[in-house]
Amino acid sequence: MGCLVNLIKIILGLIMIAIMLIVGYKLIFDPYRPESPNSSWSHRPVAEQTYSNPERREPKTQEENYDFRTNVPVQVGENHDYIMENTIQKSYVVMELTPALERGLVYVIKVFKSQFGEDFAPTIISAHDSFDRHDKWSHHKTGRAVDISLVDLPYYKRRRVVKILEGTLPKGYKVRWESQYTSREYLHFQSRH
Repeated sequence: MGCLVNLIKIILGLIMIAIMLIVGYKLIFDPYRPESPNSSWSHRPVAEQTYSNPERREPKTQEENYDFRTNVPVQVGENHDYIMENTIQKSYVVMELTPALERGLVYVIKVFKSQFGEDFAPTIISAHDSFDRHDKWSHHKTGRAVDISLVDLPYYKRRRVVKILEGTLPKGYKVRWESQYTSREYLHFQSRH
């Protein structure tokens, strides 16, 4: 009987060692953690990414040429901070957006605040996270589109926000009021670059 107990303990010990090896491997090589070796989030330091001359803190004047089909940069800087502080994101939303979209999104947030008050925070329900919900040419897959929920907002203010954005957004941006009069109503905002 004692031999059987020891055999069970050895088997359980081997199972625990196997579990620890698997979990340890996943922790080291997790593609969703910035510090892991094969991370898709690996990026340059903040100072190098935000400024053309970090010593003098001169902001970059020209956008870098990214291949937006494969490389969406992790954003840092004033625009990204403003967006994260002034919006609510659903738990599944990934906010890896292109610099051009972030500049436009700051303007969209300010239009919402002008109509709903400074304390209002728009809810982002989709960004660079919708691989299973959008077609293969969707701007969401390249970090060039966001969806903002319009559910439970007064109709006349929703309409006013859409009209303001349609009339004042620069050429490179597009806004669509989608799923109108449904429980999924939202504003689709995208950038061409």
